[in-house]
Amino acid sequence: MSPEKALRLALAKSADELLDLSLVVTSLSYDFIPAKDFLEMLSDENLLLLLDGPVGLRGAAVLDLPATTSLVEQSTMGRVSPLEVEQRALTATDAALVAPLLDDVFHRLAGFLEGARGTDWLTGYAFGVRIENKRLLGLALEAPEFHLFRVSMDLGGIRQGELTLALPHRADGLRLEEGDDEGSRVNLADAVMSAPATIEAVLHRLTMPLAQISALKVGDVLAVPEEALQKTRLETSRGQCIGRVRLGQVNGFRAVRLTMEELAEAREALEGSAGAAGDFFDAEPAGDTLDAPDFGGFDDGDSGGLPDLPQIDMGIGDDGGGDLPDLSDMPAMGDLPAMDDLPAMDDLPAMGDLPAMDDLPDLSDLPGLDGDGGGDDFPSMGMALPDLPDIED
Repeated sequence: MSPEKALRLALAKSADELLDLSLVVTSLSYDFIPAKDFLEMLSDENLLLLLDGPVGLRGAAVLDLPATTSLVEQSTMGRVSPLEVEQRALTATDAALVAPLLDDVFHRLAGFLEGARGTDWLTGYAFGVRIENKRLLGLALEAPEFHLFRVSMDLGGIRQGELTLALPHRADGLRLEEGDDEGSRVNLADAVMSAPATIEAVLHRLTMPLAQISALKVGDVLAVPEEALQKTRLETSRGQCIGRVRLGQVNGFRAVRLTMEELAEAREALEGSAGAAGDFFDAEPAGDTLDAPDFGGFDDGDSGGLPDLPQIDMGIGDDGGGDLPDLSDMPAMGDLPAMDDLPAMDDLPAMGDLPAMDDLPDLSDLPGLDGDGGGDDFPSMGMALPDLPDIED
């Protein structure tokens, strides 16, 4: 089976069995082109996907907006909408919904082309990651030449879309023998370490009021201090500083010279603060108890460490018995009212005779209070009483 026929059949069967979508390939073209020509035909508005292949090879799959939208609608709603496709930015969510279809297509291609000579460059691929723009995709693709398929598709009889596959040429020496598990296994560490990383050189940052920023126009000059050339920052796309550099030029191109002194100082400070924190928490007390802090002035009852309070003048002399204020200007109290109008109490009832108390019990058998059974003296108190003063008449 030819690669073109295998790809037509794989797309139709995968769409039908995975998505219950009628996908018909209306046209398919093949070409073998340099990587530069492939990148020039791309647009950042398309869905750009990096494909992981065997022995570290990388390919690319590109879907236009109508094809991506149709596959996403079929995956989420079970049908392709007849409405016109709205212009929008494609995201990683779109890539995640399209990925199972691509994986299944390459799985079927391997089965259709099994045993076919000269077609192993088309097999062994799977979805890798979404790439944000064609510049980054160009950095991720290392092969100098690619097998290129351009496929036009009818999706559900409602919408037309386009898929482009770019697969690197595989030399004979890279052909994998059956059962070669080490070669077919993608090394995740190698893939991560070889992924493109964006580093920006930040010369200087200015803080300006919004009104001044709004008034900027072509030709305005922003002042940048001369020392900024020696303090240019290398930052990641998230603004994290990874070092300081010197800005200059080499052969007419802007360039930076790495100076790692500031980075070493920053690392030293971080390690020092972490060590100090660790020493604090790891330290053990010198004794069994914690010593109270020395506030001073409290040793052996001495209160000399406290400040003197100001003396309060209460109008009393030094002997504590100063003269009382003159109260002669107080108003007179006047005569007390007569109490002749108190009610007479002649009508109170008589109390009568008290009842006889002949029935009280005989208490002659109680022991005496002297501890010996007799005597009228009170018991000893166990201590000597001081002499009481005489009461004068």
